[in-house]
Amino acid sequence: MELNVNTIIRPKIGLVLGSGGARGIAHIGVLKVLEKNKIPIDYIAGVSAGAFVGAYYALNRKIEGFEKICLNLTKKKILSFIDPINPKKALIAGDKIKEEIGRILENKDFKDIKIPLTVVATDLENGQEVNIKKGNLADAVRASVGIPGIFYPARLNDKWLVDGGLINATPVDVVKEMGADLVIAVDLTISNEVRFKEPTTVRTLIQSFDIMRTELTKLKIQPIKDLVLIQPTIDDKDEIDSLRFYEAKRFIKAGEKAAEKAMPEIRRKIKSIS
Repeated sequence: MELNVNTIIRPKIGLVLGSGGARGIAHIGVLKVLEKNKIPIDYIAGVSAGAFVGAYYALNRKIEGFEKICLNLTKKKILSFIDPINPKKALIAGDKIKEEIGRILENKDFKDIKIPLTVVATDLENGQEVNIKKGNLADAVRASVGIPGIFYPARLNDKWLVDGGLINATPVDVVKEMGADLVIAVDLTISNEVRFKEPTTVRTLIQSFDIMRTELTKLKIQPIKDLVLIQPTIDDKDEIDSLRFYEAKRFIKAGEKAAEKAMPEIRRKIKSIS
């Protein structure tokens, strides 16, 4: 018999959407499955790509619209968001991407969201984690997606901010602090080695960042109790898949598959904590 989590005294459920570049599109698949199974989300913590998906979901409580946007991405469309900058500063200024983020999020603020959200970024000057909970959503997301060396750091609240995945790629502790009894965490750190045809500057930066995120995440998740970890398996393609935003369909399917596999554990956890 199916467990209806809305008819019992249930635990507060926190959703963690981790960083992972284009792999972050897998969050869509996870959310589709959670919606289908009527799993309520009380808190969201998002970082990098997960911050973008999380902000959209916190605003709308449904993911269908974001899925359509991602499925329509092409290489040409993605290239149109790239605004080169003085290479002494970074490779990409990030203004065009911020503009697109703002358009998709309707230039809304945290005060407009329907689900409490924390966006995680990193203070470039002191290395501290910065948890953003107010202000413009696009500003917060732009700060969180700023991969060091690729994007020019975002200036927000008198801080230079870069990708939150630098120190907390799957911020399970953040959503626990928000009040979650049960944490559902979507972890997108690397699970398989990459085979390079040639290690270019961008590929080296991205892969080095992924290696660091992966090792830090292992340490972060160990002490968390009442945690369901969802780790979508992305089919390898000889190159770094975190840059393949135009292959949304396979990322979404990977998220769906991993979430379906995790559903029995999610239901057991809800029942045991209730």
